[in-house]
Amino acid sequence: MIKIQLCPSGELENKNWWVADACVFVLIAFGGYVLMEQYFDGVRSDIARLQEKKVHWEQELASKQTGIEKFKNLNSEIELLKRKIGALSKITTSKVDKVKPLIALDQLQTLWMDGVWYEDLDYSSAGNVRILASAHDSILIGEYMLGVRETMNPDTKNDDLRTQIGFDGLSLKNATLNTSGDEIFRDIKKKMQFELSARHVEKQAQPAQAAAVTLGPRPRARFPLSF
Repeated sequence: MIKIQLCPSGELENKNWWVADACVFVLIAFGGYVLMEQYFDGVRSDIARLQEKKVHWEQELASKQTGIEKFKNLNSEIELLKRKIGALSKITTSKVDKVKPLIALDQLQTLWMDGVWYEDLDYSSAGNVRILASAHDSILIGEYMLGVRETMNPDTKNDDLRTQIGFDGLSLKNATLNTSGDEIFRDIKKKMQFELSARHVEKQAQPAQAAAVTLGPRPRARFPLSF
C-alpha cells in the first residue's frame, strides 16, 4: 500500500501551527472593530450635533410663534385697510371729479356755434379729450378754438361747477378740406374736418363757498349732437 503525504511536514512536526494564523485573524478583526467604532462615534457625534440644532430651531420657532400668528391674518387686514381707504377716497373726492364728464358735455354743447358740428368725441377717465368735428371754413375753426380756450379763463364763479373746470392744453391735431360733402347734411357740398385734443382739468382752487352742481338749461344748438 502506498501512502501519500498531503499535509505539510511542518504542520505534522508542529501541532500548534494554527496559533499564528489565529493571532493574525484576531488582530485584523480587532483593528476592524476599532475602525468601525471610530466611524460610528463620528456618526453619533453628527447626530447629536444635529439634534442640538433641531432643539435650538424648535425653541426659536416657539419664541416666534406669536409673531407668526399675527402674520396669518395680515392679508385680511390689508384688504380691510384697502376698503377703508377706498371709502375715504369716495368721501374726500372733489365734487368736480364726480361730474367732470357731464360738465364736459354741457360745456361742449354751450360752445357749439353755427357752422360747426361734432362728429366724434372721446373722453378718458383721466380727463383726456379728443374732439372730431367739422366746420364750413377754417375761420369758424379758429373761432371755435378760441371759445374752447376761454373755458380756462381765471374768472371762476364758486357757485357754479361749470366755471371751475376747463379744457387745458388745447391742440389742433389736423384740419383737412373734405369735398365729398357730409353724410347727414346733404346740402353741404364741402367741409373742413378737424381734430382737437385737450385735457379737461379743474382750475386752481380759490377760497370761497362750496360749489354746487347747477347744470341748468343752456342755449340750444342749431344742430343735434351726433357723437
